Amino acid sequence: MRYLVLLVLLLLGAGFVFLNWDAVCSPTEVNMVFTKAQAPLGMMLLVWFGILFLVVCYGLVKQQATALTTANKMAKELEAQRKLAANAEDSRLTNVKSEFDAKWQKLVDSQTAILEASEKRIMQEQTNLLESFKEALKNNEQSNQDLSKNITTALDTMDDKITKVLIDVKQVTASSKSAPVSQTEQ
Repeated sequence: MRYLVLLVLLLLGAGFVFLNWDAVCSPTEVNMVFTKAQAPLGMMLLVWFGILFLVVCYGLVKQQATALTTANKMAKELEAQRKLAANAEDSRLTNVKSEFDAKWQKLVDSQTAILEASEKRIMQEQTNLLESFKEALKNNEQSNQDLSKNITTALDTMDDKITKVLIDVKQVTASSKSAPVSQTEQ
């Protein structure tokens, strides 16, 4: 926008000078502080304004060049800072990932240890329970054998007693049958 305004002003000035070229080129007496001379005053002012215009243009170009150089430096520094921040972020993410992996591995190891301990304890309890069951089964078999022997002994004893009682009953019956006959005979 600034350059457009300057260009319009330059064109207006150039148009004014072109329309009044005869007046610009007409010689007049000019005071040069130390001396007086005959010269075209318009041409002298035009040269002075041209020089001033060139100085201003040079200043603007230099300012733009400085601004572009500074912008390039800032862009490079910004890119370097962006890369540094990205590397720091990557490094931080790598650290977080490695910490997470370490904690995860520690958790997995502790869970594995707990599972192994639980499995070992369960196996020990199963072994103890199996041994207890075997012992109880053995004791039960021994008790059954003892009970069977006791029942057999008791049955044998009862059988012997029943047999003796039956023999006694037969003898009593036989003796009671023979005793009344002998009493009647007597």
